[in-house]
Amino acid sequence: MSVKVIHRARFVSTHPEVLLENAVVPVSEDGRVLESYSLPARRNVPDTGVEIVDWGAAIILPGLVNAHAHLELTSFQGRLTDFSSFTDWVLRLIRERRTWTPDDYRRSTEEGAGLALNSGTTLVGDIASGNGWGASSGEYPRRVVFEETLGLTPALAEPAMAKIKALFNLADREKSRSLHVHAVSPHAPYSTSKELYRRAAAFAQSCKAPWTTHVAETPEELRFFETGDGEFREFLTGLGVLPENWRAPGTHPVAWLDAADILGPSCLLAHCNYLNDDAVARIARSKSNVVYCPRSHAFFGHENHPVRRLLDAGVPVALGTDSLASNDSLSLIDEMRYLYARRKDLTPEEILRAATIHGAVALGFADRLGCLAPGYYADMTVLDLPPGIKSARLTDQILEGAGDWRGTIINGRICSERYLP
Repeated sequence: MSVKVIHRARFVSTHPEVLLENAVVPVSEDGRVLESYSLPARRNVPDTGVEIVDWGAAIILPGLVNAHAHLELTSFQGRLTDFSSFTDWVLRLIRERRTWTPDDYRRSTEEGAGLALNSGTTLVGDIASGNGWGASSGEYPRRVVFEETLGLTPALAEPAMAKIKALFNLADREKSRSLHVHAVSPHAPYSTSKELYRRAAAFAQSCKAPWTTHVAETPEELRFFETGDGEFREFLTGLGVLPENWRAPGTHPVAWLDAADILGPSCLLAHCNYLNDDAVARIARSKSNVVYCPRSHAFFGHENHPVRRLLDAGVPVALGTDSLASNDSLSLIDEMRYLYARRKDLTPEEILRAATIHGAVALGFADRLGCLAPGYYADMTVLDLPPGIKSARLTDQILEGAGDWRGTIINGRICSERYLP
């Protein structure tokens, strides 16, 4: 296969544990990595017939993956900081969005997509509340657009899935956005019936797509599932969506999902802030994926996240930013650096893996994204590095703050770049 372009930099990290110096990444005509190698160990770069992009004193990383974001909420940055509880925050969000038009969703979504792209993100797991595909008009970055669905009354499952299927059919007629994948997201156990969960998971399987859900996000959610009372009952009753005959399952939400026989490798569990040992074991046994949003986690004042326990149990944990309604930026670089500074029980390599390989697997791109292996899509993130920086502990130094975003590459093509003076 012929070479279309060669990207060159002082360092190339093909994998969290593999760092090459004075290295190149040749990319094929169809936008895939052909190989990666250090120049002294191999041959010189061809000087004719091939475009060469030399990034100089920089590092090329596998493209960063934001496995959980709500791009449509970008316009809410700094607007929902005064709240008394999680459900109060959600209620304020609902009230604010009631006046939104499709154009409002589109503008907010595309602003978020631009912010993600312009900070090194090449793939986003984007949660959308019924306007996702129509709002995702821009091509970059890659997106798995999860259409959200909910409803606690089992009889609502059929019309809810009919709406989802109609959205998918609309997307099927539009073939221009080859970098976007359509997927589904039953919202959360406290808002979605088991029947709707089962239908959504089965539909995702028929489409060979991942599906995602919010779960175990707050202690009050666990209380509602155990006893049926507390702020979630008041919240759902106030919205008029809690069926009169609804009864608390008396179990952890993860155990409830597991009992529905829907957990598995195509399932991405968002947040998982409060897990007991049984929940961790169920997630691990089912080979489900988890996405952790560190700065959003801190925004809501949650307890220490069980990320270490999940990793030790063999659960792949990806990274997400959540939304600008609960975060300062949509930058995975910022997210990794925040996590590195506060979770000393995680290694730099584990953090980088969460932002690359684990995110790619969770969003259905196993063996296609997450590292710079031959045959993988040539999605890359470029960071400028300070002069004289050494290879020893380079990942640590980057997570400590060394290096600024320089460029975002998708399929070997530069999609966004910060030009140097």
